[in-house]
Parts: sequence; C-alpha cells; structure tokens
Amino acid sequence: MEEAPLPPTEHILRPHHLVLLSVIVICWKELEIQKFPPEFATHLLRVLLNEIAEVTEPISHRELMKRIGSGPSTNNKEVAQFLAAINTVHADIYSAEKLGNFLGNLPALFVDKVLEEKPRLMRRSIFGYFCRRCFISYVKLSFGGNCKIREDYLSWCQGNTTIGYEPIPKDDITASYLLLKTSSDKKTWAKPDSYAAWEKARAVGDESIAVESIRSFFEQHFHEQSDSGYRQHALLNVVHMHYLNKEYVAAGKLLHEAIGVARTANDRPTLQHCLSLLRRLPPPPGGKPFINEIQPDLHPLEVLYDVKKLMEEENEQPISMAFRKIVEAVGLYDHWVDTQAAVPSGEQQWAQHAVQSIVWREAGCETLAKASEDVVLSFIEPGTDSSTRLAVLLNRAHWMARQGEYHDSLTLLLDPSTWKGISLVDYNSWAHELWNILAMRAMRRGQDRHYREYLLPRKPGGEWRSQYYTFEPAHDPLSPIRQSLYEVLRMKDCEQLYNAVDPLLNALWQSEFLGRYHSYRSAVLLLADFGLEYGMAKRSKRLLEELVPQLISGNDREQRAVACFTLARCLLVAEGVSPPILQSALHYLQIAEVDFQVLEMHSSWEDVLYFTAVLYEKREESTLRDEAVKRLEQVQDCRRKFQIQVTDPEVQEICDVALLVGAAIARG
Repeated sequence: MEEAPLPPTEHILRPHHLVLLSVIVICWKELEIQKFPPEFATHLLRVLLNEIAEVTEPISHRELMKRIGSGPSTNNKEVAQFLAAINTVHADIYSAEKLGNFLGNLPALFVDKVLEEKPRLMRRSIFGYFCRRCFISYVKLSFGGNCKIREDYLSWCQGNTTIGYEPIPKDDITASYLLLKTSSDKKTWAKPDSYAAWEKARAVGDESIAVESIRSFFEQHFHEQSDSGYRQHALLNVVHMHYLNKEYVAAGKLLHEAIGVARTANDRPTLQHCLSLLRRLPPPPGGKPFINEIQPDLHPLEVLYDVKKLMEEENEQPISMAFRKIVEAVGLYDHWVDTQAAVPSGEQQWAQHAVQSIVWREAGCETLAKASEDVVLSFIEPGTDSSTRLAVLLNRAHWMARQGEYHDSLTLLLDPSTWKGISLVDYNSWAHELWNILAMRAMRRGQDRHYREYLLPRKPGGEWRSQYYTFEPAHDPLSPIRQSLYEVLRMKDCEQLYNAVDPLLNALWQSEFLGRYHSYRSAVLLLADFGLEYGMAKRSKRLLEELVPQLISGNDREQRAVACFTLARCLLVAEGVSPPILQSALHYLQIAEVDFQVLEMHSSWEDVLYFTAVLYEKREESTLRDEAVKRLEQVQDCRRKFQIQVTDPEVQEICDVALLVGAAIARG
C-alpha cells in the first residue's frame, strides 16, 4: 500500500512566535514557573499550549497578555513580577543585536549544560520542540531578515496585527531574508488563505470566486509528490455548493467528473461521498429514487436522507418505512463513530431527532414531534451555522403560526439567535418561512389586497405553491394527498361538492395507507361535511364523535375548530332541536368560536357566530343572542377593515429587518 505523503516542513518566524518565546524564556530559564501557585501555573500552560498548537489564528499581543493576566492568584508576588516582566520585555529588544542575543540563548533551554543535569525543556516536549524549531528558523535568517522580524515584532506588540504575516516569495532573486536555504524553503507550500476565501464566497453566494478559490486551494503544493492528489476534493466541494443552491444539472455534470478523478486516485471515501451525492439528485421524470443499502464507507447521514425519499407521497411508501430507516441511521452512526475513529459531531448526532420530529408530525403525533425538536434545540448551541437547528426552528415557527400564535412565531424567527451565523442558502429558507407566516396570516384574516399588492411582490425565492393560500389555478401540482384535499376544498368553494367524490376517496385511501394520519383527519372532516350536505347526518355524526376525542387536546386548532363546528351542525340535523341537543351543540360552537378567534379566520368565525345566535334564538335566550349578534357585527367590521387594507406597519418593519439581515449576510 502506498504511503501517505509527508506533511510540509516549512516554518517561518513570525512576531507572535517571539512573544511566546519571551514568555517561555522568563518562565523556564530560572525555573520561575516552579514559584508560581499551581492554579496560575496550570492556567499559564493552558494558554501557551493553545497558542503554540496554532490551530487558530494567533491572537494579538494585548489579548495574549490579557488572557495570561486573567488567571487565578494574580495577587501573588512572583506572579505580579512575572506579569510585569512579560508586558515590558519587548521594549528590551530594541535592536537587531538584542534580538540576536535573545534568540541565540534559546539552546540553553533544551541543551544539556552538564551531563548530570537535565535541560529545562526536553527536546521532544511540546515547548522544547517549539523552541528548537524557532531557533533553527532564526539561524537561517540573513541580517536583513533579522532586522525585518525585529521591526515587525515591535510594531506587532504596539497593536499592528497585520504586519509580519505577509506571504514570503520563494524565488531565488527576491528571497533574501534567508542566509541558509533548505529544499523546503525553495518551494511554496499550501496555504489556508484560498480555502478561507472559498468559505466566505460560498457563504455570500459569489459562485465565480468560490469555484476559483477551492480549485486553487487543492492544486497547491501539499507534499513532495508531483500531483497533489486532492483534485477530487475540490470537485466534491463545488458539487456540494451547486447542490445546496439547487443547481442540479451543474451538480450532476461535475459529479461524474469527480467520480472519475476519485477512482483514478483510488480515493474510496471520496468516491463513496460522490456516489451518495449522486443518489440525492432528483430522479428523471417517472423514475424512482435510489435507496441506499448499508455498506462500508457509507455515511450515516445518507441513510437518514433516505427518510426524505420515503416520505414523498409520490413514492407510495408507508410511514413505517421511514421509521425503519431512522433506526438504521442511528445504528450506523454509532458504528461509524466506533470503526472510523470519527469525532462525534453534534450536528450529525442530533440530526436524526430533527428528522424524527417531521415524521412524527406527519403521523399526527404532535407531542412526540415537539419532544424531538426540544432535544435538538437543547443540545445545539444558538447563534451557530447549524442547518439542523435552523430547520427545527423553521418547522416549529410554522407549526406555531398554524395554531394562531403569529406573534410568537415571528418573534422566534426574528430572534438574533435564530439567524445569526447562517449562510446565504439558509437565509433564503429563513426569509421564505417568514414570508409564509405573513401570507398565512393575511389570507386567514381575509387581507386579499394586502396579500396581492404588498406580499406577493416581496416574495423571496424558494419553493412556493399558490394553492396553499388561494384557489387560483397553478401549474405545479401538490403532493397526491394534498392535491386531492385541495380539489375537494376548491369544489366546495364553487358549490360543486358532487364533483369531489373521487379526490375525497383518493385522499382518504392514500392517507390511511401511507400512515399520514394528520392528513387523514382532515379528509375525514371533509367526508363528514360531504355526508351532511347529502343527507347522511347520522353517519357524519358517528365519524366526528370518533374523531373529536383525538382533536380535543388542541394540537391542531384549525382541525378542532372545523370538527366542532361540523359536529354541532350534525347533531342538530341528526337528533333534532331538543334542549339537550341544543346545549351540546352550543358547547361545540363555543370551542369553535374560541379557536377561530385565535386563528383570526374571520369568515369561519362569522359562520360560527351566526349559527350561535340562531341557537340562542331557538332557546329564547335573547340576552345571549344579542351578545352573539354584537360579536358578529364586530367581526364583520374587522373583516371589512382588513379587506381594504394594503399596507401594514408591522409587516413593513418585518420586511425591513429581513432585508437588513440578508444584506449583512451578503457582506460577509
């Protein structure tokens, strides 16, 4: 098996290296660290290790001194003297000669003076290796390079954090900062700058700069071999960007190229990622999506993504198959962490709970869906770029809006912890859901002019179906169950319910077979209304009496309101207008009135109030009848006011905030 290429051995002396060396010299030259209180010594070692590891960009001189001085026991005499020394040591290095003396004394820390004595720092320890490496880099410097690093060091200590970190040319003519050059000093090794440019360009949606940056990053000199061997990674990253932007044609073309390159490079993990991403692309018209089978190098999130394919109603798979796939994904994730030596990721670990919440909601189990969402929101930190957390928040906000909690749902979406740190792709989803809630509230209120003249022109990009809000004809159909329910509602709105028999029966059969019990309950409500219209009130009453106990908990206010209103009418038609029946019907009407009031569905609220007033008249309760009529007139006045309203100050402010957030994300 071919050995992995060795990492680059290049090392360039930078200003922050000198600051760290000065702290180490003061601590270990006379073993001052042994005089410090244990808690401060531990704090100091932790800060130095974080900076020497160089896993992040170096912090400024002021910030480093602040972190060291923020440790415990700083009132100790030795600690106070140490802090004063490291804050002023840079003033002693005022010439190239002083810098040379300082760096020339470094071997005293890791070289044995006497055979019987141990050095201050072991040569293979982290601090010893750091000091030796910096000393070797100093020995190679020319006099000009020595003077430049001294000037950069003094400027950096004074607050100029950019000086001393510019790229160093490697050609023989201009590379005069080195007196001695090794083979590694004559080659330009890979730098992370182009990858940082790729991430920034991808986040703000600049496709041309993103593609150029990621390709240039993986084409750099990573090792001594002639080819970097990482070209397939560049293609995979570009494909991922096109996939997130829903540019599936471009993603498909590049994926085939990436698959060929990965096979040539014998890179099995990358090849598996490419094949998995290829299976995520939408199938051709009439085709069925590919369902992954458990195999080596298959990422557990690919199995979890199969749940989305199984949840699509066009594929005609019962919801139990989705739950089975979730169990497979959980087991594969545990196996993946054990066998691949992968670091557990919260984004991946809690993703299965986010998927479970969606499946439970489709199954009609709202309480279990909310519990799964709570798990995700509890364990993923707010204000991060987590798409999993954002998706859960969007789903919860939509559910809250469906229950009439418009203010709370908008507050949840506009909270900075929701949109802070998201990418431009996630921003489109966030803005689209924000618009959806505003449109839902407008159509429920009867604000047709506000919807058409203000909201529609400001609709953000994204998947959208006008059938969710109006009965206008549309080219894009909904999913089979939703399309059937939509046809039934459209026929009912046109007073042609007799043409809705076939779509109603299709909705009932498909929703029951596929286990979409939330949609099944809606279909049963429409079936009861259908039976009431055609003289089958007793049958409709039996259906609703079986269904209402499932809805009475209030997990879906709209379904409960419609069920109670329809059941009240069925009771009167099937049982007559006796006092007990009137009392029972009024009880259900009161529930429906409260729910329609919370939902702000004024048209349905008017129907309930009118029916309530009629029943009070039947019972000869004039006071309650007049109160119902008064509420009816108030609702009618409110509805007329909403019908002529075009702009809404609150909606204008929300749209302005969404624009400001989008502009801030685009600026990066």
